[in-house]
Amino acid sequence: MNYHHRRLEKPDHSNPERWKIKFQQTSLVFGFFPALLPSSTIDLIPKGDYFGQSASPWFTIGFSLAAGIIIIFIVYILLLRKSIRDKTNSLQENEEKYRRFFMTSKDPVFITTRDGKWVDANQATIDLFGYDSKKDLFDTSVSQAYLNPHERSALLQDVVHSGFIKDLPVEMVDRRGNILHTLLTTTAITNSGGEVTGFQGTIRDNTSWIEAGKKMDENRETLELAVTGTGAGLWDWDLKTNLIMINDRFADMIGYRKSELSPLTIDIWEKLSHPGDLEQSNKLILKHFAGDLYHFQTEIRMKHKSGHWVWVLNQGRVVERNPDRSPIRMVGTTQDISERVLIREDIQSFADQLEALHVVTKSLSSTLSLKDLLDLVLEKLEETLSFDSASIFLLEDGVLRIETVHNHPHPELVVGKTFSTDNQLFQEIKTKKKPIIIDNAMRDSRFQGWGEMYHVKGWMGIPLIIQDNFIGYITMDSRKQSAFGSQEAKLANLFASQAAQAIHNARLYEQLSIHASSLESNIQERTKELTKMVDHMAGREIRMAELKDVIDKLHQQLKDHGIEPSVQDPLKDLDYFNL
Repeated sequence: MNYHHRRLEKPDHSNPERWKIKFQQTSLVFGFFPALLPSSTIDLIPKGDYFGQSASPWFTIGFSLAAGIIIIFIVYILLLRKSIRDKTNSLQENEEKYRRFFMTSKDPVFITTRDGKWVDANQATIDLFGYDSKKDLFDTSVSQAYLNPHERSALLQDVVHSGFIKDLPVEMVDRRGNILHTLLTTTAITNSGGEVTGFQGTIRDNTSWIEAGKKMDENRETLELAVTGTGAGLWDWDLKTNLIMINDRFADMIGYRKSELSPLTIDIWEKLSHPGDLEQSNKLILKHFAGDLYHFQTEIRMKHKSGHWVWVLNQGRVVERNPDRSPIRMVGTTQDISERVLIREDIQSFADQLEALHVVTKSLSSTLSLKDLLDLVLEKLEETLSFDSASIFLLEDGVLRIETVHNHPHPELVVGKTFSTDNQLFQEIKTKKKPIIIDNAMRDSRFQGWGEMYHVKGWMGIPLIIQDNFIGYITMDSRKQSAFGSQEAKLANLFASQAAQAIHNARLYEQLSIHASSLESNIQERTKELTKMVDHMAGREIRMAELKDVIDKLHQQLKDHGIEPSVQDPLKDLDYFNL
């Protein structure tokens, strides 16, 4: 009862404390903080029935909202002022940086109007055009700085159209009329309506570089004329820019036109160089840079446009250095030495082959037995060349006979077998007297797989020739297709010439041995006959001596009996050796 009674009681709006508590509660509900207001401010809230008893709750809410909005607005204004102040400071700092850059830049920096008046320029701009002060420069028209004053209007049209230009070559003149070779970079300045009102940019004086380039071109032409007769390529390396100027001969050496290699940088040069040669080349260059080598020289392979490698001889010297002795410019020549390298490699290869053949020849001289020699030939051939199996055919009595094989899967099927000389491969080898190579014997109708040699693909036949006489040939077999080439053929041919001589010597020795054996047999038989004859003759002499002794005794007996013999010596005139 009391509870409901209190609810029906008329609220007391005239109580200030009640207003203060109600205002704080309402403010917290709506997310504002007027509770932080001082008590004096809250006391200003009307009391009693000033707005009427029924409007007092809405007044509380409205007042809270208004106070919150005012506070937010104040905070926003304070933050905005701080942001403006920060941005102003940043702009001032950027302006100061720009001003410092503008005034201290070594390159000329300028600002001009669209109609050709100077707005601002740094000291480098004043110095470039040869004026004593900014005022003297500003008293002239911007068009006067151009070698061709009408060129400015066309140039500015490009800037207006594209918004900017960068490093555009422009010929200008200074106060005294000297031509300046410059690179111009400029951008358009526009107003709020997008209309171009002026231009700002930089000027790079390229005059010294252009003049130096012209002088280098003149020197290069002179040098190129000097080296044209040698067939050498010419190169000029600027180490500051890493650009390499070359002549037509250099480009032609590796299959290019000069225009295809322009601009040639050191990176492109290294990509054209063989990786296996580049490291040594770079070491020699660094030694030359350091002064350890008077001049640079190296042999290196460079990649031809068609893909193969070309051997070249690079030679050069540093012709310009900085005060600290670091290199600035290096000039040199390049010569194609591919043919020289091939000759040198052939000589070295031939020397190696001669050394190998010398060892082989010594080993082949270790025996005069033909059978042992033929086996040894194939064993030494395997040490010299790579193959899977090999055999030796010798020509004798008009037929070919397989004398021996090496690594053959079925030697019993082929050793001792004879073949007709009508074989096409045999005829080619005999006629040409040089090695015959078959890349795939299984597809060559000339090849016959003697002794179940149907696995053979790579095949080579090498003639055995002695004093221009064909005595047979050696065959080499491989399971690999195209196993033999010109180098193998050349080495095998040299080996075969030594083997042919050894085989010829062994054959002579064999023939001499047979003849000596026959002669010895004949001598023995004749000796037996002579011995028998001598023995026979010796017996006859003994008998004749005994007969003579008998006759002498008979003569003496006759004389003892006083009978004179009518014949003194009946054997005196008898040649008993012929009896």
